[in-house]
Amino acid sequence: MPRQHQSKAMKNVFAEMRRLGFIVDQRKSGSYRIIPPPNLGGPIYTTHGTESALHPIRRDFKKYYNIELHV
Repeated sequence: MPRQHQSKAMKNVFAEMRRLGFIVDQRKSGSYRIIPPPNLGGPIYTTHGTESALHPIRRDFKKYYNIELHV
């Protein structure tokens, strides 16, 4: 599968996560593993980095970590 360009909105979301202390790790398969900082706890979040994942990421971050991501 060819490598796709990432949208600006997703780059901004991942930058915001890093700013909040999350570790955003891109896997070889193209998926992303997002590890929360120790002070938040919560599960390790796995997602793909396409535009269609934007809404589920924002919804799940509110539910799992009580963080509202602004894009």
